[in-house]
Amino acid sequence: MRLKGKVAVVTGSSTGNGAAIAEAFAREGADVVVHYRSSAPEADRVVRAIRKLGRESVALRADISVPEETNALFARVKKEFGRVDVLVNNAGLADGSIWNAPIGEVTREMWLRVFSVDVFGAFDCAQNAVAMMPKGGAIVNVSSTPVLAGDTQGMVYACGKGAVLTMTKMLAKSLVPRVRVNCMILGSIRTGWLRWLDEAAAGALLSSIPMGRFGEPADVANLAVFLASDESSYVTGQGIVLDGGEVTH
Repeated sequence: MRLKGKVAVVTGSSTGNGAAIAEAFAREGADVVVHYRSSAPEADRVVRAIRKLGRESVALRADISVPEETNALFARVKKEFGRVDVLVNNAGLADGSIWNAPIGEVTREMWLRVFSVDVFGAFDCAQNAVAMMPKGGAIVNVSSTPVLAGDTQGMVYACGKGAVLTMTKMLAKSLVPRVRVNCMILGSIRTGWLRWLDEAAAGALLSSIPMGRFGEPADVANLAVFLASDESSYVTGQGIVLDGGEVTH
């Protein structure tokens, strides 16, 4: 078991990639804090699945765009588990209207909504986790391939994820060698955002992926386990692309 005895916090882990990561960590021996904002039943399902694997787990709610709620979340983590060995900053704002907004309709409010979760919230989580993270800890952030190649949609989201990639590198330099910090740069993973695309757009996107399929949450979880474990003990400050060959750089 690659994460035996570890305590992991996975933000946004009630569904999708986060749920897959949380369950994969448990299979590798970690106790897992399942974080959610609005999906309590789904978070409870993930907790039950983790407990069936013989690991400890709790579902904790917080809106990480609100610093006081983030601080309270990690206070609960400290009370329940005493420390954090692994943090996965998976939580992000999902809003198809922001993703699809033409340049002329992008507003300052959209920027603030996205950055308050994807950037400010991720930093607040990292700041709290590091305060109780022993030597050998790991932070795994989540970015997206438009930060490397651009796109015709998702302007605000891509800029937020660009900030996450930069934050990864800054934190890695600041925290080495006690804590490693890396970033998964995800391509087209089969999660809820695909509902934002019509059939033609989804087909065109699929045809642009050399491996001929969308990624699955299990693919993301496999990479997260690697970056959280000692198998990646010499890896820090890196953005690891997981996209089936969709982007080359």
